[in-house]
Amino acid sequence: MISLNVLVYNGPGIGPNSYAYLIRTLRQFLGHRYAIIPVGPETLRKEPWESKAAMLVMPGGRDLPYVEWMNGEINRRIKEWVQRGGKYLGFCAGGYYGSGRCEFEPGTPMEVIGDRELAFFKGTCLGCAYPGYSYKTEDGSRAAEATVERAAFKVPDAFWKSDPTKLRVYYNGGGYFLTDGFLGKQPTIGDEVIILARYASDITSPWDRSKCVEGAPAIISSKVGRGIAVLSGLHPEYAWDFLAPSNYTQSHNKHLVAMLRNHDAYRRRLVGAMLIQMNLDVDPDALVDNISSGHSIRMSAKTPTFLAPARVSGVAASATTLYALNSAASTRGQNDAAGIVDMVLQDTADDIHIIGAVTGGDQRKVPREYQDTVLVPPMLGPVASSNASLDTMDGIKEEKSRDQAILVLCTQDSLPDTKETPRFDMGLAIKYMQEAKAHTVGSWLMYSDTTNSTQTFLEKNLRLQTLLPNGTVNVATIQFAGRGRGRNAWISPVGCLQFTMLLRHPSLKQAPVVMMQYLMSIAIVEAVKSQPGYEGIPLRLKWPNDLYGLHTPVADSDDSSDNSGPSYEKFGGIMVSSSHKGGEFTLLFGCGINVANPLPTTSINKLISEHNHNYGTNLAAMSMEQVLALVTSKFEELYRQFLVDGFAPFLKIYYKHWLHTGQIVTLADQDYEKAKIAGLCPTSGLLKVNSLVNPGRVYELQPDGNSFDMLQGLISRKTNI
Repeated sequence: MISLNVLVYNGPGIGPNSYAYLIRTLRQFLGHRYAIIPVGPETLRKEPWESKAAMLVMPGGRDLPYVEWMNGEINRRIKEWVQRGGKYLGFCAGGYYGSGRCEFEPGTPMEVIGDRELAFFKGTCLGCAYPGYSYKTEDGSRAAEATVERAAFKVPDAFWKSDPTKLRVYYNGGGYFLTDGFLGKQPTIGDEVIILARYASDITSPWDRSKCVEGAPAIISSKVGRGIAVLSGLHPEYAWDFLAPSNYTQSHNKHLVAMLRNHDAYRRRLVGAMLIQMNLDVDPDALVDNISSGHSIRMSAKTPTFLAPARVSGVAASATTLYALNSAASTRGQNDAAGIVDMVLQDTADDIHIIGAVTGGDQRKVPREYQDTVLVPPMLGPVASSNASLDTMDGIKEEKSRDQAILVLCTQDSLPDTKETPRFDMGLAIKYMQEAKAHTVGSWLMYSDTTNSTQTFLEKNLRLQTLLPNGTVNVATIQFAGRGRGRNAWISPVGCLQFTMLLRHPSLKQAPVVMMQYLMSIAIVEAVKSQPGYEGIPLRLKWPNDLYGLHTPVADSDDSSDNSGPSYEKFGGIMVSSSHKGGEFTLLFGCGINVANPLPTTSINKLISEHNHNYGTNLAAMSMEQVLALVTSKFEELYRQFLVDGFAPFLKIYYKHWLHTGQIVTLADQDYEKAKIAGLCPTSGLLKVNSLVNPGRVYELQPDGNSFDMLQGLISRKTNI
């Protein structure tokens, strides 16, 4: 099974800024491929997280609360998971915690000394490497000089380009590792512990600050069974633009920000090499020398959202919606740089700047000056409090400002061209949507190249939600904060069709709203399989609302070397949020469908290609625009019948596509009792399972209260992270 989740500990002991900076860096390096998910102790104790986790990361903070909250069962599970092939990455306090023994500031009021259960590195992590650490200030921080042991890394020499072997890395309170290599025996690549970087010769022993220490290991890699742990006393995940220069006033750190800025490209390659050492897929864009934004992180800025009529007919109907949106906005002022009157809809969550598009080629582009003024990239400023350590819970208050968005109102004569929206053709999508007959669903089309979340944008901005026509579909290519069910993150690789559909559904006894998620899952599978020639594409459903495909490795392809044979892999998922008022539900269907990206799991086009290879067919690949049109049209077809007849007529087709007929499962919340899946209730959406231990006993499981690990056959109750 492909592991997609990078779990980041977010519980007692973390330094909030350490955690925030770590999340940002992990998203920069791994967000193209993995879901970066915060987890607390209860999740690690109760949830079956192991099968889907690619890595567990422990941020900087305080080691003792980690011990207090995770000793025992949690540590046992973490350790066994790493031994089976998992990956552990610990920074600063996470490095102390992953060692066999922590010795922190001995003989001082801050002293913490004791053995640690994980012991991925069996020796001692001794700190602080530099004197002067303070929980309340930045006085102990430094741009520490570190020597990279390039020969110890898996990356080729060319990876480092012309980087110096000595570079500056942020430091605040970390330790060094008492390895055999440090004590005299030089380790080799085959050894259990490898030194990846060393401190300069200016560190001293915490036991005797008059004693200088030479060549102390700052970052190490340790083999743990089939897994690996990388522990760091440094903070290479910190970038210069995370930090406020006013925090650094000591003689040893007053130039800290400038030194880190000068070495930022080298630092990023060190982070990349550490992740590659752990066999993770790193985004090449995170490793470039020059980042045009002037910041340490390459993050796509948010782009305007274009709104246009798609299936709606009649000039009057289009004009009514455009007029209502314009009328709801108020004039904030003139944007002199762009020559635009700034019309703003101040909504529940965002300030939505509204522009009316005009016909005429270049005239209708949203001026770059206006975008740069309004759409400030997220998380690009210092957030450190001048009175708080980055590794403490004390004194941290994050300033939050209202998010900004640009909404461009278009007619079908003033759609953006492909230079403005190079990864999605709105004109082509509307053409497909009009050919695939429907009326309500997909009536209007919204599109952003990059946004925070299509779901959140509609869910949190209630005024906009009210003004949008029924059936509006909001599409994006890249989401900064894509959402899955519950509090799960959603990976948003290019090639994945990601959209949220707004539907107003009447309260009807025969058409219960709880069944709508199942209706959408059928619509997605049927939209593809109902096309002539595509009936055999192996698309399936996993309860309650995941989409799977039977992936069959093709000889000589990149994924044929594992000899694992055919396997079901996820290519999509659905989530639905709802509100109720005046006898009507407002539903937001969040859908993610991997159409064209072969990673991280499989895609519709990959399954089509495999089908062509296996059966000698020549079926064409599908585009995002085509799949959107087919899915929305098929959903409306099913929905019209559902309003009259309910879900019962769809049970047969649902069972035809689902993966669970007769499946034996384990109920984690019933003392791991074995049970057999019986079917779905067509009015409540509950999954019925028959006990194999107590004949005659039937359990009914809520779709939104349980997590189904299909490959392990384990159903457990969800817990909040």
